[in-house]
Amino acid sequence: MKYMNKLFIVSASVALLLSACGTNEDSAQPKSNDQAENVQQDTASKSDQTSGAAKEDSKKDPDSSEVSAKPSGSQSSTSETAEDGQSTSSSETKLTKSPEQDYSIQVMDGYKLTGEEPGKDVLVLTSDDSQFMRIEMLSSEASMDDAAQSVKQTATAVNKNAAEKKNLEENGIFKDSVWYEATSGDHTVNAVLVKGKKPMKLTIFTKNDEENLDKFMQMAQTIQ
Repeated sequence: MKYMNKLFIVSASVALLLSACGTNEDSAQPKSNDQAENVQQDTASKSDQTSGAAKEDSKKDPDSSEVSAKPSGSQSSTSETAEDGQSTSSSETKLTKSPEQDYSIQVMDGYKLTGEEPGKDVLVLTSDDSQFMRIEMLSSEASMDDAAQSVKQTATAVNKNAAEKKNLEENGIFKDSVWYEATSGDHTVNAVLVKGKKPMKLTIFTKNDEENLDKFMQMAQTIQ
């Protein structure tokens, strides 16, 4: 009996030992194929979620990928500014000395000062030489009454109904000037006697609009 008891105890011990070893072997074995597939599916799902989030971000900001390819707003403004500068370049002036007389004048782009004859110059619109301003400087000793009659005769030679302008500017070279205006066809002639330190006679030939007349007057104001 003692022998049988010992044999039972040993058998039980061996059984427990084998059972313990089996458990350890199960824990040490690699995961089954099903488990590996589950892991791969989880990884793929996370990857799809990340890709979907990136696509959603792209939809929210469709221009983000085109920033470097499109001109910026400031560049467009620069271009518009450049175009505007070109369109207003005609307002730029250049100080020009008379080739025939003792004076200088600021000449706008698009106009040219040339000598007509001794004692007379013409400031011509280069795109249309039928529009010009004749400049005739007068001696400080010249009679202003005679000069006033001269500008009147110039205007009435164009149109006998030439009108004298009365509402003249209060300041500038045209203050106290004598001014007659006559119209013939599609052209207007303004004959002006400018008094003051530099007396002069101006005869301005323009088409029937105010734009070029205003520019000729602006340039006349700069005579010095």
